[in-house]
Amino acid sequence: MQQVLANFFKKTLVILLVGLISISSVAISSQPSFAATSTMQEMDNPSSVSDRERAYEEQLEAEKDPDKVFSENLKEYRKENPDENIIEKAVEGVEKVADKVTGKK
Repeated sequence: MQQVLANFFKKTLVILLVGLISISSVAISSQPSFAATSTMQEMDNPSSVSDRERAYEEQLEAEKDPDKVFSENLKEYRKENPDENIIEKAVEGVEKVADKVTGKK
């Protein structure tokens, strides 16, 4: 009798676990994909295609002279963020301390 009950519980446990796994796989596979919707929107909008082409051409030009692009980006950043950052203040502080220690000024 005990062996019959033990087999029954084992079979029931196996069936429940298989059912749980199948339910979880259905829940995972039903997630929507948003990649296709953004691609379709870009295809409908021809200006986005020209924007991508223009950005591609800009990147090709940037590849030829990366230092120029960096300096232009740095100038734009400084215009947008005129405040000094922490690193520049720290460098100035270190220079002042170094000058006092060495007696240069």
